[in-house]
Amino acid sequence: MVALYELIHGMAKEEKRLYNLHGRNSRFTQIYKGYLTATEYSKNLDRDLYAKHFSTFSKAFYSMQKNALLDDILAVLLEYSNSSHEDFNVYRFRAKYEVLKYRGLHDQALDYIQSALEADEKQSVPLQRLRLLEDYRDTLAQSSEATWESYEATLQKISAVQAALAASEQVFQLRQKLNILVTSSKNTKDPEHKLQAVALETVQSLQALSASQASPETRTAAFWAEYQYSKAFEDKFALQKRLVTMEKQAAKENFPKEVRLEAVNLLMENSLECGDFLLINGLIYKTQKELDALTPHLRKHFLPKYLELCSIYHFYENDLTLAQKEINELIKLEDLPQEDLLRYYFHKMAILIAANLPRGASEAIAELIERVPKTDTDITVKMAELIVTINQNNREEALVRLQRLRSLLRKSTDARKLSHYRAFLDMLQKYLQKKNFPYQEITALETDWNDLLKLNLWLKSKIDNSFYYNAILSYWQGRKKILNY
Repeated sequence: MVALYELIHGMAKEEKRLYNLHGRNSRFTQIYKGYLTATEYSKNLDRDLYAKHFSTFSKAFYSMQKNALLDDILAVLLEYSNSSHEDFNVYRFRAKYEVLKYRGLHDQALDYIQSALEADEKQSVPLQRLRLLEDYRDTLAQSSEATWESYEATLQKISAVQAALAASEQVFQLRQKLNILVTSSKNTKDPEHKLQAVALETVQSLQALSASQASPETRTAAFWAEYQYSKAFEDKFALQKRLVTMEKQAAKENFPKEVRLEAVNLLMENSLECGDFLLINGLIYKTQKELDALTPHLRKHFLPKYLELCSIYHFYENDLTLAQKEINELIKLEDLPQEDLLRYYFHKMAILIAANLPRGASEAIAELIERVPKTDTDITVKMAELIVTINQNNREEALVRLQRLRSLLRKSTDARKLSHYRAFLDMLQKYLQKKNFPYQEITALETDWNDLLKLNLWLKSKIDNSFYYNAILSYWQGRKKILNY
């Protein structure tokens, strides 16, 4: 029986102790210990236990024994568990209430449903609370201790929970509708902007609901709906204007802290996209004061993106020391997804290359390969290694690495899509061989602002014998814009 095996192996140490103390262990000890000592479940496990301990009994008897053991474990866990989980406490109180109600002991049943309501207050599960309140109302109506004041107060609580549930259902339906509209806009042409108009109406409905049924849930839903709409149907500058207003609103009104901080990340990221760099500086100054008070949840879900955006901003704003410090803090974080870890190491390599610290960049590459061995054949990593070797003025080794990288590009499954790298290597080889040739920008190598290693700028700087980081700063200055809100 899979359920019995999983239940026994899912029991905590304290729960196993409780069962050994309170269960009818002597009747089922062979089955219990047989499942407990098995490393995995299989049909052979059932047959082995039957053959070893119940050879004189029928299979039907063995099946009855297993079901009786399952029932016995559940009874002990329900009766004796001292679990601190409030959802389990609600279940226990409600189970006892059901027994008393069935036997017609309504006064005593009322005490248990009251205890269940008190335990439920720490959970914030509206549907569960509504059912408990309805049970309390119905039991109170049959209790000899009933008063009109208690009954009326219960009715008011039920109405409030029903209103909250209705609002929650409405929020769900409106968000679902907006999701469909956004998806549809990506899949179909909308020259008359009909989908956009309906999407805007949906967002406005959510905003009106948030105003009339003000709660963390409705405010959060309205916030994300407005962002989703603007991201899908407006350009980055219109989105920037919305985000500025939304971030101020989230800071002033009673928004959950998680939403307010996420608004900072969204605004910083879009500001980098739009070139609104002055705004980022103010956001960092304001947010830096809150970092020490972050909860573990916020440190996990907010901090990585925030530190990455700060590091990129400081890299472009000519503060390489601070940019490197923030990337190092990111790399030290625990339980990072591998994709994020690789991106942070690429940032670190790019920062060190721009700072003309080839030895540090080489150490960062070695550290990355040690942590993620498969990156030893990654084209981006090999390109960084080649650049570091050239920055160390080791032309012979650089030519060897260049040929190895060419071979790696040929063997790649996406060889056709990597032709721009081959063009880059052709020019780079001419540079290493000290040949005279005109520099030509490779359009396909153009990268977004969040890719810190700019191959076109680096090669041009080498050919012109100029400082590569100055070219990056000039590129950044050219993207700056003054936006009016």
